[in-house]
Amino acid sequence: MAAIQALRGNFSNQVQGTTLFISSEPYVRELAPHEVLVKIKACAVDIQKEKTYCQILSSSTKNCPIGHEVSGEILKVGPLVEDIYKEGTSVVGILPYDSNLSGCADLCILHQYDLVEKPSSLSHEVAAAVVGTGLAAYTAIHYLGHVTAGDTVLVIDGASPQGYLTIQVAQLWGAKVLTTYKTLADRQFIESLKPPVAQIIELTQRSSIMSSSVAEETGGMGVDCVVDNGVRMFTSEEDIDLMDERLLRSVPHKSDIIACLGFSGKWITSQSNLQLDPPNSEQLFLRGASVSFLFPPAWTLTRAQHGRYHP
Repeated sequence: MAAIQALRGNFSNQVQGTTLFISSEPYVRELAPHEVLVKIKACAVDIQKEKTYCQILSSSTKNCPIGHEVSGEILKVGPLVEDIYKEGTSVVGILPYDSNLSGCADLCILHQYDLVEKPSSLSHEVAAAVVGTGLAAYTAIHYLGHVTAGDTVLVIDGASPQGYLTIQVAQLWGAKVLTTYKTLADRQFIESLKPPVAQIIELTQRSSIMSSSVAEETGGMGVDCVVDNGVRMFTSEEDIDLMDERLLRSVPHKSDIIACLGFSGKWITSQSNLQLDPPNSEQLFLRGASVSFLFPPAWTLTRAQHGRYHP
């Protein structure tokens, strides 16, 4: 889970020509009709994720402010903001990666479509920590996977923050969930979930048993959706050593993922550099399956999609 930090002072780092920066100075200006001024109470920051995303976006943006997942209280609203947002309302939101604002400042301006009201049962720290991961899980299950009641979903690494929330969302949609684990502690955590998952599969062995376990659980039909947390892509010893994939024994190979898919199955991947060989494509073709890439910031960067996620 992203570390929750109240970062102050000046910070700057270069990622292939893109500047990561934090400013302690609040950026206050006249609000646009649909904007909201928020006093920041908590901001979730994962430096490694920030660097990765800014590296991906380096061709389209030169400055990447650190701190995008925030929680706070509304101080002022624009004239056309919806009535659910009033002064004093506690909210949680996500700043787009092309924003000039940093969520680590005391005050921040957000578009109303980048905010939701914070549940009173959650602290500002918890809300800021889970909003980005929760949106990724919701995007994977609902918008990319189109999961419906009765579907079977395989979630890779179910004990990770995104895996855990993806399991919850899939179960809320009425899906049957299978998941994998790396360590005994991960297994114990997954076994404590309510409602329980249908099957827990170990991925720490050198020869993956994932596809055979999925086939046994589904009667050989395969799953309707797989949500991964990264995959291994190579089989030759030279490529494995070159890409340091020997260190990824607990990460499934792309062929194992494809083998788990049923007819018209959907593979939701977080592997940005995924390479599919002709045999992989043929297997997907024979299953009528599809591959979707999960990049959570995409919706905040697409102006035409603003409002689609709004309740």
